[in-house]
Amino acid sequence: MTVSPGNPCDFTGKRALVTGGTRGIGAAVARALARGGASLVLGYRSDEISARAMAAAIEEEGFESPALVPANLVHPEEARRLAAAAAAGGPVDFLVHAAALGTFKPALDVRANQWDLTFSVGTRSFLLLAQAVAPSMPRGGRLVALSSLGSVRVLPGYGALGPSKAALEAVVRQLAMELGPAGILVNAVSAGLVDTPSVRLHPDFDALAARSAAASPLGRIGTPEDVARVVVFLLGPLSGWITGQTILADAGASLGV
Repeated sequence: MTVSPGNPCDFTGKRALVTGGTRGIGAAVARALARGGASLVLGYRSDEISARAMAAAIEEEGFESPALVPANLVHPEEARRLAAAAAAGGPVDFLVHAAALGTFKPALDVRANQWDLTFSVGTRSFLLLAQAVAPSMPRGGRLVALSSLGSVRVLPGYGALGPSKAALEAVVRQLAMELGPAGILVNAVSAGLVDTPSVRLHPDFDALAARSAAASPLGRIGTPEDVARVVVFLLGPLSGWITGQTILADAGASLGV
């Protein structure tokens, strides 16, 4: 079935690779794509229980079970192996990079290995995956990376995560210029505070959530589904005139900052 502006959530016949696709925002994106008819390859680091539960939940809804591929994106060879596994079933139409790993620390407290880990998973692996899947990606393909407000604002504990997301957005812009002639669009979604298991590890999560909700005109923080809807828009036909951009989705929480 051909995707058309009249049916922007129909992804029948599309093949999608989602990193970090079994938890948090990545899982919400995966569920949305599955409901749209896409074939899924979900990358995850080590939590096989969550991965299998995610696949079972999609199957229980009556949709195609995703392929689950464990890959530690710290290692370049595993990122390339993940891309090869995704492409084994045919060209990848969509790459959604939701994987991230790091510690919530001030910049002065970040150790060298923690800095390298954050950039390896959050930024470098997106580039490596793009290099692997883009050459065979058909026209109309999409790459979407998940960023955060820490890329442009100073957030508590984002000493490595913020710079990593800033670099990720720069990679998005570069790839958009290079892949545009092939008909491939590349964008990022910068999310405000979203209630996910990983963000709840922040030592000041409750205070951050209260401040973010109070700052938002909508009076709440985000859910993974809020962000997934923006990602789905960027993957669909209605976003065909958007590339190289970082779409801010924070319920207006940053308007008064």
